[in-house]
Amino acid sequence: MRIRRRLTTVIVGCLVLGFGTVHALAGVHLWRVKEIFSNPDGTIQFIEIATCCGSTGENFLAGQVLRSNSSTFTFPANVAGSTLDKHVLLATSGFAALPGAPPTDYIIANNFFSTTADTIAFAVYDTLIFSSGQLPTDGTTSLNKNPDDSTDTTFGAVNSPTNYAGQTGTVTAVGGPPGVPDGTGGTMPVTARPTTTDGSTLQVSFDVTSCTDAADHHIVFGGRSGLPAVPGGAFTLLGSVCRIGTTSPYTWADVPQPTDGRNLIWFLVVATDSAGVEGSWGVDDAGRERLGPGNGGASGTCAVVKSAANLCGHTSR
Repeated sequence: MRIRRRLTTVIVGCLVLGFGTVHALAGVHLWRVKEIFSNPDGTIQFIEIATCCGSTGENFLAGQVLRSNSSTFTFPANVAGSTLDKHVLLATSGFAALPGAPPTDYIIANNFFSTTADTIAFAVYDTLIFSSGQLPTDGTTSLNKNPDDSTDTTFGAVNSPTNYAGQTGTVTAVGGPPGVPDGTGGTMPVTARPTTTDGSTLQVSFDVTSCTDAADHHIVFGGRSGLPAVPGGAFTLLGSVCRIGTTSPYTWADVPQPTDGRNLIWFLVVATDSAGVEGSWGVDDAGRERLGPGNGGASGTCAVVKSAANLCGHTSR
């Protein structure tokens, strides 16, 4: 009888331990990596995880790690309430500034994951793996996985970031060069100071620290008669100074003299990216993008293609 009572005690203890282990797993292991998104340079990214399988008690995120091959994020706290069909949204700070972006639950660093190939893992419970060419970077399409599909099949779709509160949206984050900061939002505006008495040499200063995606800059200029004839119209150029670099100030020698008798020369500093695409020319008082005479509003001289999608430097737009 003593032996039987001791065995009964041991068996009951094991059952209690077993139930405790099942409870711990039930609190976190049914989160899945559902959706990832990036622009071409990795400055705008988001990762969305979601619960699967009708789970309602996956609250214990505190201390769990989301990782890529190069970065990690540790969840600082648990989540409250039922987790049925819940999502958690982690994104870079640039994502939050996009029109249509729902509030993020957590901020992650720029380039949290590679845009070419990477493995996104939530703790030891789930991964989303992609190889070269699989991750869309067109600014609208994300890479997705159905949380309830055990095959881990990925597919592209229009991005739909969703946070824990259930707020969702769709963003557009086309890559490209930034605008040259115009002085809004705490940035430094472009300034020019003559270093010769006749003004034929100018020291041009521009902000190279607020927006870091510029590979080069150039100056485009024209006379008073080259200003748009109507609001929103295109500028006409007298010329340009290409490839002035990324160091400020720049000494602009041989500044042209007005040729139309109106005694005025205007100029803009414009950024380009590593592919030679020209960035924003800034906006007018009505918030319209200034347009050059070339393709898509480019200068047509230092660059033949323009993208004004990168809003850095023009926070008043």
